[in-house]
Amino acid sequence: MPNPSGALPTTLITGFLGSGKTTLLNGLLSHSGMADTAVIINEFGEIGLDHLLVESAFEDAVLLKSGCICCTVRGDLIDTMTGLVARRDRGEIPAFSRVAIETTGLADPAPILHTIMSEATLTPLYRLDRVVTTVDAVNAADQLDHHYEAAKQAALADRLVLTKTDLVTDAARAAVEARLRALNPMAPIAIVVNGKIEPAAIFDDDPVAPELRTERLSAAAHLGHDHDHDHVDADHLSHHHGISTVSLTHEEPVQWPRLRAWLVSLASLKGPDLLRVKGLVNVAGRAGPVVIHGVQHVFHPPVELKSWPDEERRTRIVFITRNIKAADLARSFTAAMTEGANIPFP
Repeated sequence: MPNPSGALPTTLITGFLGSGKTTLLNGLLSHSGMADTAVIINEFGEIGLDHLLVESAFEDAVLLKSGCICCTVRGDLIDTMTGLVARRDRGEIPAFSRVAIETTGLADPAPILHTIMSEATLTPLYRLDRVVTTVDAVNAADQLDHHYEAAKQAALADRLVLTKTDLVTDAARAAVEARLRALNPMAPIAIVVNGKIEPAAIFDDDPVAPELRTERLSAAAHLGHDHDHDHVDADHLSHHHGISTVSLTHEEPVQWPRLRAWLVSLASLKGPDLLRVKGLVNVAGRAGPVVIHGVQHVFHPPVELKSWPDEERRTRIVFITRNIKAADLARSFTAAMTEGANIPFP
């Protein structure tokens, strides 16, 4: 669609913890037609990893680390978005013609939509093109029932992307799709496995009209959350129903069997409360880092990268948990890294 104003089309990619936002973004950015896309990422926790795992075309993903996006990121987002255009205009980064914003999995997307649509410093530079929400077919039923964020993310979507359908039965997938259509009957549902999707499935139509977007925001208002906005601690978000983030590090190379056994045990004992696990692991005997991903009881097969994405070589694992004490998790991890057999990484 022509854009005579010159404002950059902006896509918001949202979705609950572990639903595949980064995987989808990587899949989209692997297409040559997306090479001129700038990426802005919001993360939850003191150690950011998503910006290291997104393979941006010009390796200039912007990391926001302000915690809960609906509470504290507004000022940072405005500064980041205006600064991105200024850096481009000064020639400090390559030119780009589209922006993708990936929110943290605990984000209520409404405040960021309002910011892009109404902030006077942004409206000449950016226009909201569409909202893409990833939904985890394995865990969607529980997440939609127990987390207002998941329901609101789905309700505000222009495109729903259903992930991990290869891990559920056809009947279970149909049940999730029916639930999503009841929540948001206007958004088409795309099926994606491991981020493999053509950009046309997301972008090949006109953007949503502003007046319709406003109607959707109003309709989704009843899904609003009940937590207090006055004081936010990004590491201990008790206002998110006992949800907190714990970042663990280990300086020495890790013996893979020890980590694997610990994760299996942790998932068995605390699976429902492991909302998200993501890490870069320095595995003994491996040149590149091993990426781990987990959601509740499900851990995806580890993936070894060809090289480290930054200069740091220590193991970094970020846990987003519910009602798990950080000290207990750290103590258990430290013990696991100093015990166990030495078995080669598979």
